[in-house]
Amino acid sequence: MQTDQSRFRSDLMKWGRQNRRSFPWRETDDPFRILVAEVLLQRSRGKTVAKVYERLFARWPDAASLARARVDTIGAVIRPLGLDGLLALPGVGPYAAGATLAVAFGRRTPVVDGVTARVYRRYFGLDRALPASSDPELWRVVAAASPARKNKEWNWAVLDLASSVCLPKVPRCHECPLQAHCRWSQAHR
Repeated sequence: MQTDQSRFRSDLMKWGRQNRRSFPWRETDDPFRILVAEVLLQRSRGKTVAKVYERLFARWPDAASLARARVDTIGAVIRPLGLDGLLALPGVGPYAAGATLAVAFGRRTPVVDGVTARVYRRYFGLDRALPASSDPELWRVVAAASPARKNKEWNWAVLDLASSVCLPKVPRCHECPLQAHCRWSQAHR
């Protein structure tokens, strides 16, 4: 008999292979480009970030050229995202760091934000009292459910499911590959 984690993994990976969305940062293994994308994605949707990402790296193709650029010039490129304060951020948070390690280096690192937390919390029936970033039970479940390999594909599958099926207000449970064993779906039938 499959455990909740192994069933969750296999069902989601199968769905992810068939439903993967296409974004330019998913076509690179460059840690810097992935990190920049993850920081931009903290404030905007993927489709919007994709347009800015292409312009940003067409003008500054690597970390060295971006580091030499004037802040106001970079600001003009990313302003459509509403990220005026982005350049003032003191550092990179746990989500962007985890996503970069998982995607660029294939590390088995939990990638948790409000979007991905929704999938885990609903499927495993977890409490939503704490913010995702500070919920130790959520992080434990994510770490246990994450596969030993294929972390890039895994995290993309979780993100894609959360963004297209496991929606915040009106989830499309009838389209979800996890529905049969999802505690939230079972409780809301």
